Amino acid sequence: MKQFQSEFLQEVLRKIARRYEQRGQLKGVMKITTSIKHEQLQILHNFFGITPIRINNKDEVRLHFNFALENSPESEWIEKISSHLGYALQPAVQQDQSLAITTLITRLKLAFPDFEIITENVSTSHDILKRMFKNETEQKVTTTCFQAVETLRFLLKNKTPITISELGARFFSNSKLLRQGEIRHLLLRWLNAYCPDLDHTENEDQVWATYHVYHDRLTVNAVIFGPIVYTKSGKKFDWILKLHEQGEAATISWANLQDIEKIEWEGPSSRPPNLICCENEAPFSQLIRQKANDCIFFTSGFPGSAVCKTYELLAPQMASCSHWGDTDPNGLYIASILHSIYPLQLFRCDIETLRQHEQHLLPLSKKQVQRAEFILKNKPHFPFRNELAYTLDNGWLEQENWRQNTPPSFPPSRE
Repeated sequence: MKQFQSEFLQEVLRKIARRYEQRGQLKGVMKITTSIKHEQLQILHNFFGITPIRINNKDEVRLHFNFALENSPESEWIEKISSHLGYALQPAVQQDQSLAITTLITRLKLAFPDFEIITENVSTSHDILKRMFKNETEQKVTTTCFQAVETLRFLLKNKTPITISELGARFFSNSKLLRQGEIRHLLLRWLNAYCPDLDHTENEDQVWATYHVYHDRLTVNAVIFGPIVYTKSGKKFDWILKLHEQGEAATISWANLQDIEKIEWEGPSSRPPNLICCENEAPFSQLIRQKANDCIFFTSGFPGSAVCKTYELLAPQMASCSHWGDTDPNGLYIASILHSIYPLQLFRCDIETLRQHEQHLLPLSKKQVQRAEFILKNKPHFPFRNELAYTLDNGWLEQENWRQNTPPSFPPSRE
């Protein structure tokens, strides 16, 4: 029995030694075993103390180094473990990270010549890569980065909602990998590199949503107010119309949008309604009160998958399409996203409105100035250049600062 007990402790200590040789320190939490016997648990308690040894709800026995280090410093634990094993623990050999990073960048350039933006961005991502090389082998980091580029390739073409867990499982065989950690930050940095004119970095969820990645697919929806019906599987659905008749907006989920054959307007008028897309919530509610006979469509900031799909189906059926939003670079870029799906005009945020609201314009931040300059320089076909140039010179108009100086007019109907 004593020999058995000694072998169990020796195996646990050898696992700790291997961990120390890889990481160079005793840190974090280490899984020891599962379904432990009472006498084995007693051995661990005798060696490490009771507090550092924890058993979770999966019956996994884990060693918490931070609790162990509360009683004795790391040096004493290293000496104690070495004494029981009969050899000195060797800390991890620090590899030349600069050489490893240079090698990785070279391999990425050779493997992905069409991703020059990314290989250039990797060169400025040494902070992330250094942390990755510190915790993983060079081969593991290289493999992970190659998988990340393939993930990026997919996202740049993706138009269908996918959850962050599904993305991790598909490309890394690990549904939890992209929820946090260095590879998540690296991939976010790469996604930003492909859209440098937008200030995504302030909101990680917005970055993912731009590429149709969500934490929960149930949150992928669009909000609309209007006299419309849709046909699906040969059956007409009029619940959006009925809510409109009650003065209420409707929330359309991604599941609702699947396999819709046609969206149409239906109401007492012989003329189709106008469609007004609205960036922010308060002005959206305001429009519902003011334009009850038209379709009011809430983009909720940057248009997500459901918003884009609904607009694609709805816009061709309308008398006219317009957009009301902020005139900062992000606001005008939101309008351009919808415009690229189906042409629209600006409403209450066009160049004439900006000139009438000079006293209400807000100064641009340094980041906003940089984004505006980037768009004007690098996107010659940006549809709202006049408004953006005026904003750059004079400031931007927030939706809530709009004043009804003159009655608004709609673009001419397509008849």
